[in-house]
Amino acid sequence: MVGQSALDTFMDMTDELLGDIIEEVIEEYYEDKINIEDEYEDVLNYIVRRLVKKAGRKNKGEKYLKILERLRNKTPVAKLVISYLVSEYIRERDSGSLETPSSGEEYI
Repeated sequence: MVGQSALDTFMDMTDELLGDIIEEVIEEYYEDKINIEDEYEDVLNYIVRRLVKKAGRKNKGEKYLKILERLRNKTPVAKLVISYLVSEYIRERDSGSLETPSSGEEYI
């Protein structure tokens, strides 16, 4: 489980390293389904929570940074991963099963 300050740090890191790719993917493929001005933070939060799970428990911050750097250095792969995660966000949001921090569920 990751605390709120760690989550904020991961969100800042992700926005810094992948934010432009996230925006590009949303604008190119999901503009009709996501209002980037209204939902960017929610999408970013969803992406971070899904990627943090891949970092494991030990040295989470260091491993998470490596995941972001690998994605940043492989833009086509990053676009594919981000597109998948955005599509999952949309699917969960539209089905009502999207877990949010405000729902009281911590799912990292």
